[in-house]
Amino acid sequence: MATFSTTSGVSFGYGNQGQTDKPYVSGSNSNLIVSTSLLDQRDIYKQLVDTQDDAEWLDFLWMAGKKEATSMPIYYNMYNDKLYNLIDTTGATIAGSGTSQVTITFPATGAGYTSFNFLLVNDLIKFPDNGITASGAIGKVSSKNTSTRVVVIDAVVTGAAGFMTAVAGNKLSCFSNAQPEGSNAPEQRRWLVNKLQNQTQIFRNSLKITDVQNMSKIELEFNGQPYILPYENIQALQKHRGDISLALWLGQASTDTFQGQPFTQYNQTYATQTTRGMDSYISSYGINGLVATPGTFTLQDLSQMEAQLISARSPFDYMIAGSNAAIATISDFLKNLPSSSATAPAGTGINSARIVVDGREIDLEAEKFRHGGFTFNLKAFKVLSNKDVMDYTGSTVVKSAYFMPMGKVKTVGGGMADYFRYRYQPQPTPGLGSSETAEIMTGALAPTPTNQEMNLTTTWTSNIGLEVFAPNRFAKYIVNA
Repeated sequence: MATFSTTSGVSFGYGNQGQTDKPYVSGSNSNLIVSTSLLDQRDIYKQLVDTQDDAEWLDFLWMAGKKEATSMPIYYNMYNDKLYNLIDTTGATIAGSGTSQVTITFPATGAGYTSFNFLLVNDLIKFPDNGITASGAIGKVSSKNTSTRVVVIDAVVTGAAGFMTAVAGNKLSCFSNAQPEGSNAPEQRRWLVNKLQNQTQIFRNSLKITDVQNMSKIELEFNGQPYILPYENIQALQKHRGDISLALWLGQASTDTFQGQPFTQYNQTYATQTTRGMDSYISSYGINGLVATPGTFTLQDLSQMEAQLISARSPFDYMIAGSNAAIATISDFLKNLPSSSATAPAGTGINSARIVVDGREIDLEAEKFRHGGFTFNLKAFKVLSNKDVMDYTGSTVVKSAYFMPMGKVKTVGGGMADYFRYRYQPQPTPGLGSSETAEIMTGALAPTPTNQEMNLTTTWTSNIGLEVFAPNRFAKYIVNA
């Protein structure tokens, strides 16, 4: 814990303890504590301030070690495209449905055009089942015209049950390929490597208190040593950390960047840069869905979400985060299952436990359950229930459950990285070298007085952004109306 001498302002461990009384020190051996140092003492931090936990999301990332320093304000990561894709015929024209040869003309834009590009000659296509007596027929792509976006598919089995039936809007499965004897090398399929950019954002907050206001202070004892802290400081620091926490959830990446042209709308000399938050990451690049009946979560809803995660080659360890209301909807469903009753055999149903992240036990109680090979930790974040922030018109945040993979993902070069974390540029801090958040005190009441004005001005500065790897393995499910 970093503290400052009442005489020199030098961090203890690097200088001598002063014993001189100051107007803001209650005793001759009390020391002015830097408010950011309370972040290293979570128990004290929580005892001092009754908060709405607006920084709870940042707290979780910090405690789980999901953070990494960066030397650049803009950073990139890559993730692989999917190996398989359903063939979407939305907007297409289908001729020959119900016969042994089907011709599909795909549209020039949208999901249909993407599906056309994915198909290759000799791919095998699974057509819809009739839902009662017969499975869908299988066809083979016999030709593909790139200029008119026409694909001709011939039935593999020509019997009555083998006729291929489809209407525009159906999704067909391109599940394999079959080559003729003595075939030449097939055309190669190209998979994209998705490049995703995000960036840090500069957060700054300040507080100026006079000598009279400064007398409203907190006195505490830790490890036998007395410390003091102006109450307003910790409140302002909480607002600073809340700003970061909420930006890492609600933020969107700005077009203007520190490395681009100046943001001239407000006649600024330099650009303003903002970071992309978790909601934007998932809404733009992840899986998005909603339950069949808002306010009711079912096994079918859960199974559908699991199927989408499996198709994205996702891991099997997830945290389901959301507002209290969203998580309660899922929790209530689980607790009402027969295996969750008080008379159920041991080891079934759900249980409360601390979240374990990469072997590190996190002090956030969660409900844990297993289904379909997945392990899920339900965690309600109070910050996502804060109506003063989240209840804006059209908001889906408080209604949604966010599925976020835990553990690590492989990176280029054989390394491993957290699926999500925050990146920070270390800030120069006088007397402390550098830190995630720089806290600078000036004025006559500062540990090292800088002028004759009887005030204490504190400024906090952080440069932080969110980073998400493989966002196609994240999901947002709207569960409430």
